[in-house]
Amino acid sequence: MWVYEALTRAAAELPDKVAVIGGDRQYTYREAEEASNQVARFLMDHGIGRGERVGIFSPKCLEEIPLLFGAMKAGAVFVHLNPHFKEEQLTHIIRDCGIRLLFLHESKQRIWAKSGMLTESDCQVVTFGAGAVHGELGFHPEAYSVLPPAIDCTGDGSEPAALIYTSGSTGRPKGIIVTHRIFKDATEISARLLENTREDRIISVSPFSFDGALSQLFTAVHVGATLVLQESLFPKDIVKTLLEQRITGFHAVPSFWRMLMQRHSPFIKQRYNELRYVTIIGESFPAKELAELKQVLPDTKFYMMYGTTEAFRSTCLLPEESADRPGSVGKPLPGVTIRVVNEAGQDCGPEEEGEIVHEGVFISPGYWNRPEQAARVFRGSSLYTGDLGKRDADGYLYFLGRKDMLLKSMGFRVSPEEIEEALLKLEGVKEVAVTRDIAQDQPDGIKALVVCEEGISLDSDAVLRYSRRHLPHYMIPRRVEFVRELPRTANFKISRSQL
Repeated sequence: MWVYEALTRAAAELPDKVAVIGGDRQYTYREAEEASNQVARFLMDHGIGRGERVGIFSPKCLEEIPLLFGAMKAGAVFVHLNPHFKEEQLTHIIRDCGIRLLFLHESKQRIWAKSGMLTESDCQVVTFGAGAVHGELGFHPEAYSVLPPAIDCTGDGSEPAALIYTSGSTGRPKGIIVTHRIFKDATEISARLLENTREDRIISVSPFSFDGALSQLFTAVHVGATLVLQESLFPKDIVKTLLEQRITGFHAVPSFWRMLMQRHSPFIKQRYNELRYVTIIGESFPAKELAELKQVLPDTKFYMMYGTTEAFRSTCLLPEESADRPGSVGKPLPGVTIRVVNEAGQDCGPEEEGEIVHEGVFISPGYWNRPEQAARVFRGSSLYTGDLGKRDADGYLYFLGRKDMLLKSMGFRVSPEEIEEALLKLEGVKEVAVTRDIAQDQPDGIKALVVCEEGISLDSDAVLRYSRRHLPHYMIPRRVEFVRELPRTANFKISRSQL
C-alpha cells in the first residue's frame, strides 16, 4: 500500500479520528483525505501531468498535508522547499528541477517577489494561507470533487514521489529522488520498529523538506495516529505541546535535544509520563549528553538511528541494547546490508575506521540532473555515504562523522566531532564546533568555536589546558574563539558549511 493510499484507508476506517493538529486547528482523516483529493483534481485540471514537479514553499502548517498527499495522488512529484531558504536557493531549485506549479504560503510572497521568478519562470503560482487556498489560479476547493482521482501513478513503485533537496557540506542544493517504493518500505519498517499504533500522538518539529519529518507524517497516517505540528521551537512552547497534547513519540537530531537541555530550559524541569519513545538521528551524540537526556526521560524508550537522505534509514539500536552498546547506532534494518570499507574499497575489520556503505532497500535512484555526482555516490546496488564509521566484533555500527569534514593536522587525519566530544566534557562548555583555522598561516590549523554555559566564563587558556590533558597533540586546537551561538541548519544541526 503506497503512502497516499494509507490516507484513503485511514479515512475509511477512522473518518472522525483527528489526523493532524496545527495550532488551534485540525484535520480529521476524512477532512485530510477529501482536501487532498481536491488538490489532486485541481493539479490534473491545470495540466500537471504524471512525473511533473509541484513545489511547496511554506512554514509548518496544516495546509501542507493535503498539498503533499494531493501531489502524489495526481501522479506528480512534490518538492518541499526548506522554509528557511532565501531567494537564491528558491530560484536555483525551481530552475533545477523545472517546477511547474508552486504552492506558495502567503508569508513567503516577499521572497518569491525578490527572487525575480515572477517574470523569468513558467512556474504557475497558487498562494495559500491559514484555512484558504487562493491566488492567481483561483483554486476554489468546493469546485473539485472530494472523491479520489482515477489514476494509477505508481506502477511498481519505482516512479519518483518526491525530490528532497539537500546542500550537504558544499555546493548548491541537489535533489535526491525518492520513489513511492522507498516511502512505502521505510514507513512500514519504521512503524513496526517503533511499535506505532493509532493511540500514538507524535510531535513534528522539522520542516517537511526533511526526510525525518516526512517519515513521521507517513508513519502516523499508516497506523492511524495523530500528528501534532510544532510551529514554535522555543523550549517553553515545546514543553507545553508535550504536556497538553500528551505526546507519545518525538524525533529530533542531537542538536535539537541539546537546545532543549540547556541549563535554564523548562524542558528539564518536567516529567513526561506519556512520552513512550524518542528517536535520535543525524549527528553523533556524546555519551555524557545522552545520559543526561535519559535522566530527564527515565521511562522513555530511546532508539538511536543512522541514515542518510540518499538511503532514508540504515540502522537502529534498540532500547534494550543501549546499555551494552554506548555510542552505537545499531545493526542494519531488515533488507539492509552495511559495510565499512577502506580507501581501497576493501572491507574493514572490527574497530577499523572506514567509509559506511549501504546496500539493499531504501536507496535513491540518484540525484536529479546530476549524473556525474550520482556516479560517485551510487555505485551499482551500493550507496557510498561519505560517512565514517566502524563496526564492533558483533556487527554493531558506530557513526564517526562525515568523511569530507576530516581535518589534516601534523600529517594526521582528524575528526572534528572527536575533538568536540572531548571538549564538551569541560565544565562550562555548552556547545563546541571544530573547523579548519583559515586565518592561520599553517594550512592544517584547528580552531574551536566555543559557546559557554550561561553565567560561566572561560578563557582560551583554560580550554587549551584541558585539550592538552585529554587530546593527542595533533588534535589540540591552535586557536579558541568564543561565540554566542553556532550557525544552524533548519533542522538544528550545526551548519558545517558556515563555520
